[in-house]
Amino acid sequence: MTQGTRATAAEPLPLAEGIQGIVSDWSSDQRAFKNVPWGKAMMWIFLLSDTFIFSSFLISYMTVRMSTTDPWPNPSEVFALVLFGKKIPLILIAIMTFVLISSSGTMAMAVNFGYRKDRVKTFVLLLVTAALGATFVGMQAFEWTKLIVDEGIRPWGNPSALRSLARPSS
Repeated sequence: MTQGTRATAAEPLPLAEGIQGIVSDWSSDQRAFKNVPWGKAMMWIFLLSDTFIFSSFLISYMTVRMSTTDPWPNPSEVFALVLFGKKIPLILIAIMTFVLISSSGTMAMAVNFGYRKDRVKTFVLLLVTAALGATFVGMQAFEWTKLIVDEGIRPWGNPSALRSLARPSS
């Protein structure tokens, strides 16, 4: 293996040849993440793992949706809310998206004021973020309760197929 020598910031460290060079480069952490703080590297690793997990969920959902010939419930009807006597499609999802994005914004501002050592604004923004997070979780509970109780959604069956089996044929 090639011996590493000290190098200044201007001149790169010498690399070993072939697979040994790649292994020593990534295992030593001297060249792969040079001048990158660990927090930033870990955030990118978290984002990649999150991407893979949600991609798996979406692919699984797509597979389940495509594996049946029975029609699925219309999402615009399932996620509609009745406000002022009128059924508004997908309004619950729109409100939840707004709440979630707003909580991200208040958290970013809280971090900014935290770096500035402004404790009062940081505390207030953290409280607002927590309130928005609790609102989002409450709306999730409402949505899931509506899906399970009102729509009959279960992990083991398609409610549209069950409804068509329960209807008497003429």
